Amino acid sequence: VGQTPQNEQASVLGVFLERGELINGYPSYTKAGDDDAMLWHAGQSWFVGSAANLGQDRGWVSLRDGCVRPESSTVTWKVWDAAWVVAPELRCLAGDALAAEIAKAAPQIALVGPTPQNKQASVLGVFLERGELINGYPSYTKAGDDDAMLWHAGQSWFVGSAANLGQDRGWVSLRDGCVRPESSTVTWKVWDAAWVVAPELRCLAGDALAAEIAKAAPQIAL
Repeated sequence: VGQTPQNEQASVLGVFLERGELINGYPSYTKAGDDDAMLWHAGQSWFVGSAANLGQDRGWVSLRDGCVRPESSTVTWKVWDAAWVVAPELRCLAGDALAAEIAKAAPQIALVGPTPQNKQASVLGVFLERGELINGYPSYTKAGDDDAMLWHAGQSWFVGSAANLGQDRGWVSLRDGCVRPESSTVTWKVWDAAWVVAPELRCLAGDALAAEIAKAAPQIAL
């Protein structure tokens, strides 16, 4: 969890599940909801990389430490961007620390702001936390619309139909492995025959959401 420089490799971060198989004598992990992304140790480092490279000393994210458990390390993680770049805000959490991070999930969040040509504007709005983890992440239902939900799958957050809950598909997406969507600095996208960047779309929670709601005018007219 945590931001990386210029959000490099943000999409491959997130929750990882222990595989029950030692690789090079170390535990190994699969990303929740994305079987292609794994975490393993090889050579002198831990790597997050493609399942096709499992056990090799290569990947998208690395930790140069021989520790048996990556969450115990105090070494700084790095991300690949044509060269290894230090990511001082990136942390590996487990146990109580991970539970505490997930517990920070806001009870109410909102997707606000215009989208290009108002695409998917109708599925934006206020979302309520469901109290159920999907692929290891918090999930949400749109207030007043049980058919619209927000969840994480694969490498992204999605707003989509309840019928597709937990799948890597939807109408609105955020390509980031962050545990809480409101913490991301990655730009949201909306679907319009292809994914279209929506630079003005934001995810608000807590005080930021309260401040947005407080802007409601005392009187309006149509």
